[in-house]
Amino acid sequence: MKRINLILLLINLALLLGIFWVGNKISSVEGVVNVIDIPVVVPTGHPSSGINDKMIEEKVVDSVDVSDVEIIESVVDDEVVVIEELLKEINLDVPFTSQAPEKNWDQPWQDACEEAVVLMLDAYYKGYSISPLFSKDEILKMVEWEEGQGWGYSIEAEKVLKLVDWYMSSKQIRMVEDPSVEEIKNFVAGGDPVLVLAYGKDLPNPHFSGDGPEYHALIIRGYDEDEFITNDPGTQFGENFKYKYDDLMGAIHDWNGGQVSEGKKVILVIE
Repeated sequence: MKRINLILLLINLALLLGIFWVGNKISSVEGVVNVIDIPVVVPTGHPSSGINDKMIEEKVVDSVDVSDVEIIESVVDDEVVVIEELLKEINLDVPFTSQAPEKNWDQPWQDACEEAVVLMLDAYYKGYSISPLFSKDEILKMVEWEEGQGWGYSIEAEKVLKLVDWYMSSKQIRMVEDPSVEEIKNFVAGGDPVLVLAYGKDLPNPHFSGDGPEYHALIIRGYDEDEFITNDPGTQFGENFKYKYDDLMGAIHDWNGGQVSEGKKVILVIE
């Protein structure tokens, strides 16, 4: 009987020790769980992040030295917000043609600047070069198409849009009214040349004959710290011709029925 009682006592002790051991293991595991710090990643734009995706738009430019980058800022709710980073200088490789490729300035060449800039844009986006003979043939094709529409030699921005739609059928172009220097630089920095319509007599180009053309079209292909770099078809010396920012911005005007100096300020950009 005593032996049985001893065996039962030993069994009870073993059970108590087992329970105590298991309890310690559970406590130690809980302790480990309690000290684990699980990071929570809050995506940009999430209400908890405090950052709105639309506040900052970044433009990534490969292999650009920080010293060559200009920070464009905008004031939003009295706070300066970085919109994007632009190269301080850029010059796109836009093929050039004069509007009079054979140096004959009789009509239609005298007023063929709109056709010449459309041809330059087409060559840029499709990656081909322009010879004088090719330029002559293509400008005449556009002039003939315009005559079929009943248009005159000088055409306003809306008709230039239609010309682009016909000639550059794979591309869409849009009009931007009252552009700023920063907007134009942003388009160019993004790889898109800008088509400008202007009151030619306000453009300080020494290669123009007389006071310059009443109505003119040219391409902004680049810029530096002080000037826009253009392809100006109004002269055979128009490739990479530079205009001061204020000079070119002040000259931007649409046809306006011939009252060009009072026309709206518009530019055209391929999308």
